[in-house]
Amino acid sequence: MKLNVENRDVKEWLDVLSRAAKEKRYAGLWKKVHYEVAVPSRIRSTVNLYKINKLTKDGDNVIVPGKVLSVGAMDHKVNIAAISYSSAARSALTGAKCSIIDIKDMIKMDRINLII
Repeated sequence: MKLNVENRDVKEWLDVLSRAAKEKRYAGLWKKVHYEVAVPSRIRSTVNLYKINKLTKDGDNVIVPGKVLSVGAMDHKVNIAAISYSSAARSALTGAKCSIIDIKDMIKMDRINLII
């Protein structure tokens, strides 16, 4: 299926995820994330910090196939990869000493949580 994507970040995510889905390691997860990213931006998920805080524990690896918003606070450290972040969410994550990482680095990690 040909996708007409103009956003550079989304193109990069789709390329990386399609390559990762062909590998044996977590292939089903990467196919699911690819499906969630390939939808139009108006349908793509948005996740608030309180939801990430509630569903994770210290040291977890988290993928958000959409935008992270700043409602709530983080009280533990996580490694997070998302397509975009609001400016307040980015500062709240760095203030909580969370690591904002690229999707390329997330593919190499273990125990990954998908939050939609």
